[in-house]
Amino acid sequence: MAYSNSLYQPSLLELAQEGNCRALTYWMNSFLGPEGVEVQVQPAPDQFLKVVVYFRRPQRREACLQLRDRLVRTICYRLWTLNSRSIRGVRIVAYLLGDAKVLWHTTVRINSPATLKLRQAETLSLRQMQAAHQFRFRVLRSLFMSGITLAGFFAGYWLFYLQVGRLLAKGKPAEAPGLANQPETLVETDAASTASPSQRSEKDPVSVPKALQGQVVSQVEVPNTEKVIALTFDDGPNSAVTAQVLEVLKQYNAKATFFMSGLNVQQNPDLAKQVAAEGHAIGNRGWSRGLGTGDAADPKREVDETSKLIQETTGVKPELFRPADGQLDNAVVSHAKDEQYTVTLWSVDAQDKLVAAPILLDNVLRNAQPGRIVLLHDSLGLNNQTATLQALPQLITALQQQGYRFVTVPQLLALQQSTRQKDTRLPLRKPAIAIAPEEVSALNPTQEGQVHLTP
Repeated sequence: MAYSNSLYQPSLLELAQEGNCRALTYWMNSFLGPEGVEVQVQPAPDQFLKVVVYFRRPQRREACLQLRDRLVRTICYRLWTLNSRSIRGVRIVAYLLGDAKVLWHTTVRINSPATLKLRQAETLSLRQMQAAHQFRFRVLRSLFMSGITLAGFFAGYWLFYLQVGRLLAKGKPAEAPGLANQPETLVETDAASTASPSQRSEKDPVSVPKALQGQVVSQVEVPNTEKVIALTFDDGPNSAVTAQVLEVLKQYNAKATFFMSGLNVQQNPDLAKQVAAEGHAIGNRGWSRGLGTGDAADPKREVDETSKLIQETTGVKPELFRPADGQLDNAVVSHAKDEQYTVTLWSVDAQDKLVAAPILLDNVLRNAQPGRIVLLHDSLGLNNQTATLQALPQLITALQQQGYRFVTVPQLLALQQSTRQKDTRLPLRKPAIAIAPEEVSALNPTQEGQVHLTP
């Protein structure tokens, strides 16, 4: 016996699965109505259903707001169980019955198995279409280039034929065009001689100017047109931090200065070699923070043995020394100045051992000016330097967008020295960055990392 399909009527769930809004409205009200909620489903062109929810029972607004998460989960779960290809998401808008003001609204994507398969099929179709377009483009480009090559070949052959015809008519060899009656001269140019002092200082390793050896510096004076700034990293190298810092600096083509401690160089010689190999400057940070910074510390071990180990490991002789916590009135600093090290402080303290990444960025960007030296760390601090690693890419990008270039401390000092020698209009006076030995006793350390001259 044969049966006819003309009398078949789909069920409510089948209609709902096809995205029929009336069926969906009736179906949702069947399980939400007893809870005092009335639902109206409206169609949407992007397969995101709009579900308008009305709270029928007289309830307080706060109670309706508290039901938000539970109601959203219930609606989304029920729609997910339909496994409909026509429903990709839902926009839920809630009202109190009789009140036109929206209580809350939210949008949720329904990742049912059917929609996931449909999305995968669309993605595959899009990729196939892109591949076809790329293939068509390559074919057309090849035909175009082949046509140009063929036209060039025929043009060259025709010009050659005409030239040979002229030679046969005149009976003498032709001279190459453009080379007749020209003297044989050789012109040599020296690229290095045409480069400006600032360009040479950024590309080549430089030494600290003699005028600043044995002095204390915290920033330099540069022209307004030279937007240069120096990033410095203290207490490294550290296996967990320094390698990531080097990777970021390499990615953004930025140079920095690393003040290394002898103990960490002894423990991580490969990282110290990598810092020197990638063109960064290296300074002396002392042997370790454990030796202290007062008169009881061993100045020779802090300064001389650390420099000897750095030079033996990296091949670079440090010319800079940075005292622990920026303290200047001690035997270590005196010994470093006697040995003609440039005692390097800082003018911008990022506080990266204490604060989170957003505050670190604000500390630096708010105080960034041309010629300033920024204090950072590549050793484990209270927050394991996660703030430094998180903020460093954004910090470099923000300063580069402002026109800053990143140089090492020796390059910064050499740039100021070359600028003063070139500009004869400047009055002859001591650079503002240098602090004479007799002025060290007048320093008043008001905060850690900030040094000011007392009146």
